[in-house]
Amino acid sequence: MTSLTFSEYGERSEMMQLVEGDCPKTKVEELPHITKVHCSVDSIKKLAPILGYIDENLFEKKYGRIAHLIRMPIQISAVKALMHFWDPSYRCFTFGDIDMTPTLEEYAQILSFLNDPYKVYFRQRIESTATAVAKLLYLDQVDRYRTSNGGFKWKMIENKLKTDKEKGKLGEERYQIIVFAIFGLVLFPSKAAGIISIKAANAFLEFEETKNNPTSAILAETFLSLNHCRLLGKGAMRCCIPLLFMWIVSHLEASKEVFNNF
Repeated sequence: MTSLTFSEYGERSEMMQLVEGDCPKTKVEELPHITKVHCSVDSIKKLAPILGYIDENLFEKKYGRIAHLIRMPIQISAVKALMHFWDPSYRCFTFGDIDMTPTLEEYAQILSFLNDPYKVYFRQRIESTATAVAKLLYLDQVDRYRTSNGGFKWKMIENKLKTDKEKGKLGEERYQIIVFAIFGLVLFPSKAAGIISIKAANAFLEFEETKNNPTSAILAETFLSLNHCRLLGKGAMRCCIPLLFMWIVSHLEASKEVFNNF
């Protein structure tokens, strides 16, 4: 495979655009009416107390601003209304003559992971994920924390967190446990409430081991969820709802700063 410089890649892309043109724009009238879209944030709201186990300033220096997503007050009705303006062909929100879409740079700025957001995350070795996560989080008898389809029961891990604190056995692994919860319940939520999927666990593990910035994967999940629900007119938003809400609110005109930490 021939490697291209950024300049060569740009020139080739422009030439393809001139030759092939744009993809056909979706006709809004042909899309199904949005009837029922599930945007669950119940698991996120229940996470707030666990931030009491950590020093949030130290946490932010190591993991960026992902803890802020837990406290974000979200208007689900606003997110559902926003979906009516999503164009699945162009991957953008269309408001009259204005097109807007979340960008990698914007998501990276909000999350503030410390590493390069342009290095794309690739899922790896699902087979050994559970064992590696159990070792990293000090989960003994790992089967107690697993679901029948391979995911992790957050409630069981949270109970261990509380028990270890009461016994004075809670060490630095508490930071990894909090990140694990945020990855599995906020950044990459699963279909079942309170369950951290094995895929989310894999993303967490790759971040801990390689420090690859997961922003591109988070943005990709957002596009996939928006397209799925808009094309079917129903479904579940399996993406980071607080981040999408924070993104659109940050573009609204307001008399005062919307987010104090920006």
